[in-house]
Amino acid sequence: MILPIYLYGQPVLRKMTTDITPDYPGLKKLIEDLLEASKASTGNVEMHMEACDATVMISQIVGEYQEKLQKTNIDIVVNESEVPANIMADGRHLWRVFDNIMTNICKYTQEHTRVYVDVTDAGDEVNMTFKNISKERLNISADELMERFVRGDSSRNTEGSGLGLSIAQSLTEILGGKLEISIDGDLFKAIVKIENRENQEN
Repeated sequence: MILPIYLYGQPVLRKMTTDITPDYPGLKKLIEDLLEASKASTGNVEMHMEACDATVMISQIVGEYQEKLQKTNIDIVVNESEVPANIMADGRHLWRVFDNIMTNICKYTQEHTRVYVDVTDAGDEVNMTFKNISKERLNISADELMERFVRGDSSRNTEGSGLGLSIAQSLTEILGGKLEISIDGDLFKAIVKIENRENQEN
């Protein structure tokens, strides 16, 4: 189990990344993730807000992962908003949120199933919903599952630090939005909610 992030100082984490030899790339990635998680959880992140079309960003991130998912016989279905899904966000950090969610999907989705990604304009906010069927039994609550990601729980037996969803949640909150996780049987759902641009400008 990884020690809680707050036990590390950011300068210490930076020094650890430079001191690690190339023989331990996995450990270096772990510490880089810890550093990013620490910065995101404390709000120590530079933001450059700009107008974004969430539909375009979703199409781009899906394109990045489509080939990888197809190798494990996983189809991805995108349902786009019929109207432009305009939001104000830092495009680089929002991309990181989507990227972390899609990385999670690639790691934990049952083969020969479908992944659904929906973009909906809910009036006051734009919802970006990711749904997949887990390869492992999800016999815990959404809160317990998120806590395991916050801890970087090694019992999940997969590559990576396990901090991806925690980082995504913190970055979404910094963007003024919410990341909601829900579980229904083996169905995992992550919903990124960002306020509609028109509301943010009023």
